[in-house]
Amino acid sequence: MSETSGNVVKEPIGRIMGNISRRFLTRLQQQLLHLDIERSYYPLLLIESGKGKLNQQELAALLSCDKVQVVRIIDHLSSNGYVERLQGSKDRRKSYIRITGKAEKFLPDIEKAIQETTATALKDLSEENVDKLYSFLKILEKNLESDNLNG
Repeated sequence: MSETSGNVVKEPIGRIMGNISRRFLTRLQQQLLHLDIERSYYPLLLIESGKGKLNQQELAALLSCDKVQVVRIIDHLSSNGYVERLQGSKDRRKSYIRITGKAEKFLPDIEKAIQETTATALKDLSEENVDKLYSFLKILEKNLESDNLNG
């Protein structure tokens, strides 16, 4: 590792979090090999919690991502038979998303895999430190929001 002024250069936070994210997803995927999707597990849980009344814009807000990413997520889940789009009865321009019977069948597996993988990641942390970790991560996320880039 390179050194600067006698100090070891610290690994960037983004690199550490990226490595954690990849490892987390790999463990999650290993537990869910029987599904024909390799991602979008959490969005699927959010869609289910909306009970057919969640639209794409609301999902984007819940996921803190843009509408284009949400369209890709929904397209991926839809093409594999996990969600379907429904036209709004009052506003035909607005579509809602709901899970299918296929997704409903696998939701317990997804929830269990996420809980187990999270527990593995956090196993050596006290409850207090877990709470602090989530708090710190939310602060980092807020600090890096696009509208906070200039200050």
